[in-house]
Amino acid sequence: MQEGIRITETGESEVIIKKSRFLGTAVNVESEEEAREIVASIRKEHYSARHVCYAYSIGETNPSLKFSDDGEPGGTAGKPILEVITNSGISNILIVVVRYFGGVLLGTGGLVRAYTQSAQEAVAAAEKKTICLSNIYDITLEYSDFDKVKYLIDNTEGTSYEVGYSDKVVINVIVPEVRAEEMIQQISEKTAGRSEVKYLETKMI
Repeated sequence: MQEGIRITETGESEVIIKKSRFLGTAVNVESEEEAREIVASIRKEHYSARHVCYAYSIGETNPSLKFSDDGEPGGTAGKPILEVITNSGISNILIVVVRYFGGVLLGTGGLVRAYTQSAQEAVAAAEKKTICLSNIYDITLEYSDFDKVKYLIDNTEGTSYEVGYSDKVVINVIVPEVRAEEMIQQISEKTAGRSEVKYLETKMI
């Protein structure tokens, strides 16, 4: 997986159907433990709600998936929320929908529509960013080579970096994996092999 989408700011929604109030939350999570903690926190906050249903997807490839109907008829809450997640293309996401029962039964179709709408609106309200598989390097340079290497990095799409100064210049650079090999080769050529490139890791950023 070269690219993905992550939530950067939590999204919230409120849907009222036949006096039942559905409160949706879409948030980034990095582990199943974190997801459980957030669900527990929301459950505590809404202790008088009838149902706290959720679904999450954690991991880029072969993600960990889980959903809960929390007492709603099977397949009417957690699974529709999970389908919203799957269709969104967002990874490392938890959606929780809290229901305050309004006294009117919605039926299975009504529940599926309500939980789907709540989840969709929470996702739509969240701020998101595209991430990609990136390589991270430390590049050690002579001061005389810094300007031309900085120019190369600045002109490689999708890169970010930090610079440290000592007896030499050290640039910590993050570059999309698909552009990494070409950029590193160009740096070596521009510095006539004087640069020292240390590969650190590859991750989704």
